[in-house]
Amino acid sequence: MRKNYFIYILSTVVVSLGGSVYTFAISYFILQETGSALYFSINTAILSIGAILALPLSGVLVDSKDRKTIVITFEALSALTLLFLSVYIGVFGFHIYVLFLITAIRSIITPVIGNAFDASLTQLFDKENIQKTLGKIGTYRTTIGLLGPILAGVIYGFLSLQEMIVIFLIMQLISLFSNVFLKFDKQTYEVEQEGAANWFKRFGNRITFGYHYIKKAEVLKKIVILSVIINFVGVASFSVLPETIMIKELKFTPYQVGIVGAIFGFGALTGSLLLSKVKIHNPLNVIKYAFLIVAIFLLSFTLPVYYEIKTALAMVYTAFVGFMMAGVFQFISIPLSSYMQKTVPDEYKGRVFSMNSALSMVLIPIGTILYGLLYEKGVYFPVNLFSAIVILVTVVVTLSKPVIERSMKEYQES
Repeated sequence: MRKNYFIYILSTVVVSLGGSVYTFAISYFILQETGSALYFSINTAILSIGAILALPLSGVLVDSKDRKTIVITFEALSALTLLFLSVYIGVFGFHIYVLFLITAIRSIITPVIGNAFDASLTQLFDKENIQKTLGKIGTYRTTIGLLGPILAGVIYGFLSLQEMIVIFLIMQLISLFSNVFLKFDKQTYEVEQEGAANWFKRFGNRITFGYHYIKKAEVLKKIVILSVIINFVGVASFSVLPETIMIKELKFTPYQVGIVGAIFGFGALTGSLLLSKVKIHNPLNVIKYAFLIVAIFLLSFTLPVYYEIKTALAMVYTAFVGFMMAGVFQFISIPLSSYMQKTVPDEYKGRVFSMNSALSMVLIPIGTILYGLLYEKGVYFPVNLFSAIVILVTVVVTLSKPVIERSMKEYQES
C-alpha cells in the first residue's frame, strides 16, 4: 500500500503539473490570439462530447480487462497525441481546427484513464480509509495546482506554445513509466451469463448495465439528476467564465492569471486538507450544503466586470471568490467519490462510474457553448443569477431528507 501510495502520488503530481501548464497555454493562446470566448467554449465542449461517447464503452473495458494494462496503454496513447501536436505546430504552425481534432482524440483517451483509476482505488488502497486517502491525494494534487498556474504564467512569455506542450509530454511520460510499478490487488470480474443471447446482445447489456444499476439505486439516481442539471448551469458556466473574465474583460497579464489561478488551487488544497483530517459520516448532507454555498459564490464572481476598480483589487477579489469556490468544491467531489467507492461493488465500478459520469455530463457541451455565446456578448450577472437559482432549487428538491437518510445508512453499512 505504501509503495502504491508513493507511485500514485508521483503520477498524480506530474500529470497535474503538466496538465496545468498545457491547459493554461491552450486557454490563454485561444483567448489572446482569437479574442473569442466562443472558440474557447467549443474546445471545452469537445472535451465533454468525447467523454460522453467514450465513458460507457470504457466502463465495459475497465470491468472486463486488466485495469493496470488499460492505464498504461492509454497513457501511452495520450503521450502520442501530445507528441503529434508539438511536431505539427513546429512544422506547420498553430491551427485552431487541428487543436480541436487533438482535443477530440484526447477527450476519448483521458476519461478511460480516469475511469480505470477510479474503479481501481479499492484495489490500490485500504477501502475502510478511502475517504481520508482521497483527501490526502487531493491535497497533493491541489498543492501542485498551486504551482502549475504560476509556473505556466511565468514561462508563457518565455516559451512558445510548442515548448509548453513538450513540457506536458515529458510529465506524461514520467507518469507512464511510474505507473508500470503500481501493484493492483486481484481484480474481481462479474460472472458472465452466456445463456442463449448472442455476443452483441451480451455486449449491449454490459454497456447498459451501469444505467440499469443507477436506475434501481434511488440515491445514485438522485445524484445523477442533480449532476445533470448542475453541470449544465454550473460546471458549463465555470469552465468558461474565469478565463473569459480575467483575460477578455479585466485584461490580466499571463503572470496575473497564473497568480489568481494558483490561489484557486490553494482553496482546493485547503478543502482537501480538511477532508484528509476528518471523517464524514453522511457524505450527501455535506454535498447539499456545499452546493448551496457554491451557488452564492458563482453569482458573485461576475461583479468586477461591472465596476471600475484597480487591477490589484480586481485580482484580490477574483482570487478570494475563486479560493472559496475551489475549497467548497472539494466538499462535493471527495464525499461523493467516497460514497460511491464504498457502496458500489468492485466488479461493477467501471461501468457504474463511467455511466454516472456520462449521464452527468450529457448537457455540458450544450451548456458550454450556450454560456460561451452569452459571455461573448458580455452578459454575465443575469446569466449567473439564473444559474444560482437553478442550483439552489435543484439541490433542495433532489437531496431531500429521506434521500440523505438512506444514503447515510448505505454508507455506514458498506
